[in-house]
Amino acid sequence: MGYRILHVNTAKNWRGGEQQVVYLVESLQSRGHSNFVVCQPKSVLEEKVSSLKIPVFSLPMRGEWDIIAAIKLAKIIKKNNIQILHLHTAHAHTLGLFAAKFNPACKVVVSRRVDFHIRSRFKYNRRGIDKIITVSEQIKRVLIEDGIKSEKIIAVHSGVDLERFNKTKSNDYLYKEFNLDSNVPIVGIVAALAPHKDHQNFLYAANMVKKNYPQAKFLIVGEGELEEDLKNLCHQLGLEKEVIFSGFRKDSLEIISTFDVFVLSSYLEGMGSVLLEAMALAKPIVATRTGGIPEVVLNGVTGILVPPKNSEELADGILQLLKDNVLAKEMGMKGKERVKEFSKERMVGKTEKIYKEILK
Repeated sequence: MGYRILHVNTAKNWRGGEQQVVYLVESLQSRGHSNFVVCQPKSVLEEKVSSLKIPVFSLPMRGEWDIIAAIKLAKIIKKNNIQILHLHTAHAHTLGLFAAKFNPACKVVVSRRVDFHIRSRFKYNRRGIDKIITVSEQIKRVLIEDGIKSEKIIAVHSGVDLERFNKTKSNDYLYKEFNLDSNVPIVGIVAALAPHKDHQNFLYAANMVKKNYPQAKFLIVGEGELEEDLKNLCHQLGLEKEVIFSGFRKDSLEIISTFDVFVLSSYLEGMGSVLLEAMALAKPIVATRTGGIPEVVLNGVTGILVPPKNSEELADGILQLLKDNVLAKEMGMKGKERVKEFSKERMVGKTEKIYKEILK
């Protein structure tokens, strides 16, 4: 018999965590479980879930202390006889725990995707939480260091839909749109323009790479609060012609397929699920040795890992792959093989097992 699961995600934008929610609800639905999703009005997540014919509740959630939203959430739980409440974002945690108080029979699962140290130990050690799912072993370690009981935490790596990569469309239109030449190096990063992604580090490294490859282009795919600051830094570094800001794109796979080197320059990173997409596209990776990234990228095998906040070493890693096409291709192919260990089916299966255990 299937379970009745309510997923809550408070994000307004579209990032890796939201893609994981879609993978999860779609696969759980096909396994016979009844899924319901609560998300922000007019969000990309609402659009994606609606297209799957899965019940979605459009609920304005204005922070974790939005009492009105929490009361409405409690009513949704009761009306739909929800057995498991899965809270996928930090702000959803408080809202969900408040709502669950009115539905004591409902089990609560919390997901954590970032490796920041927590502000409130009480929030994660509360009796109402049945299980905390972290997307990497590193996040689990951080929570334990912060005083969360280890038996309450389980690491489940994010997954990727490998079938998507058999359907990737031609990327020819991108060369025209971005005025790119397929014969010059293209180095790219796909990440929200947020502080911890450290695009400044990427830009400083790009400036160094440019000295060896003056024709190289650098693509920054994503949107966020730092866009103007990053464009100003490009101006200061004289990189206006070399760096392209694409903004948020729905065709990120096609864009990544144009890259010669995929970069992730974060100084904090839960796991970096976008790395899985780069690996599935057989792209060599240069990333920072932080958070859960080393659990995904094998240094010297599927990519090159460098210390965070070190633009010189980041540039050196990029240059090593640009100069050695054989090495770059070899790492890309090994990454394509390794990514099979991070399938969405494996992620869904482990999550389903957790649901089963807490409902015993």
